[in-house]
Amino acid sequence: MKNEETLNIIRPFGPAIGLTTIPKILIDKINNFVDEVVKDKKKSKELDYGQKLAGEVTQEIFLPNEMLKGDILNFFVAISKAYVENLTNKKLTKFDLIKCWVVRQFEGEYNPTHWHSGHISAAGYLKLPDNFGSTKQGKAKNANGKINFVHGSHQFLSSPISIKKPEVGKIFLFPNYLMHSVNPFYGKGERRS
Repeated sequence: MKNEETLNIIRPFGPAIGLTTIPKILIDKINNFVDEVVKDKKKSKELDYGQKLAGEVTQEIFLPNEMLKGDILNFFVAISKAYVENLTNKKLTKFDLIKCWVVRQFEGEYNPTHWHSGHISAAGYLKLPDNFGSTKQGKAKNANGKINFVHGSHQFLSSPISIKKPEVGKIFLFPNYLMHSVNPFYGKGERRS
């Protein structure tokens, strides 16, 4: 990976989660593409991927191959190689990007617990609201707008859920079978991942 932060490995339970940073130039490129799609009703309908996904969100936009080739695809290849090599000490020799989409989530919307096809999944953050709102009961741990990684069941000294706060530019890599969900948030703005 050139000029990117190193890949960190998080091990909250069995499956390892990788964490690194998306270069700002790629965030801008994807956000500009999504903003143009949103303005174009025909293109917006053509690239609507929501019916094929689990999310209860405003819009999920499929990213076509011609948009991904070049620097975006190279970034996904680099972080996937780093993730596999870090965990297995083996070189990744083949990489196929199966599907890529952008989730546009607004107040009260959520993504229920689900998993993906393929081998490696990722969730990266392109735009976030100023805050995710306060909790209803004034609880100290506010999970609004956060991603939940779920594996196994509650055991002594082992929680089955790892809750992570999104930050613009951060991207998590994880095995396709690792269940995950996104909590709703409350307030103005868009949570774009």
